[in-house]
Amino acid sequence: MEKQLREHLMEGEQLLWIGRPESFDTFDRTNKTSLVAGLIVKVVIALGLIIAYVASQDAGSIKSGIIIVVLLFAALAVINPFLYVHRLRNRTLYGLTNKRVSRSGQYDEAVPYECIKRVILRTDADGHTSLLCGPRAINLKPRQWRGEADASFINRMEDPEADCVIFYAIPMSDELKSLLEKYLPIK
Repeated sequence: MEKQLREHLMEGEQLLWIGRPESFDTFDRTNKTSLVAGLIVKVVIALGLIIAYVASQDAGSIKSGIIIVVLLFAALAVINPFLYVHRLRNRTLYGLTNKRVSRSGQYDEAVPYECIKRVILRTDADGHTSLLCGPRAINLKPRQWRGEADASFINRMEDPEADCVIFYAIPMSDELKSLLEKYLPIK
């Protein structure tokens, strides 16, 4: 993946830092409650739909295909949080250049520094520091950082400011902090 970051460099651009999210538990203190609640809600909705369907049908007219489709959608909804955790842990690489922040992973994306006007470094209850860039990112709750970090960078080219760029659980070092302070307006 480091090769992917290097392949997307513009002319005159230098890769200054590369890092992956730190190791984190899927059900850590920051995310456990929302993950468990989400799983329960999804299972209850699926069961409710199946019960409502079965109750509304005559015994001979129940179509197992409908029940299977509901169960498949429920299964996808249940495993989605585990998929984005897997992608962050195993397929995400962050990069800082002299011109942009970039990420290689599910999507390869980069946002120029001039589009990043608001930046905050925040630490969650588990001690993971995340770089939050843009008004939407800054207003997210810590339990939302992980999922949003896995989503694509939100920066439409016609917008003068990036809305939601997140580097989740970055391994902070003096070198990284110095680079961030040099290129980004960290508050």
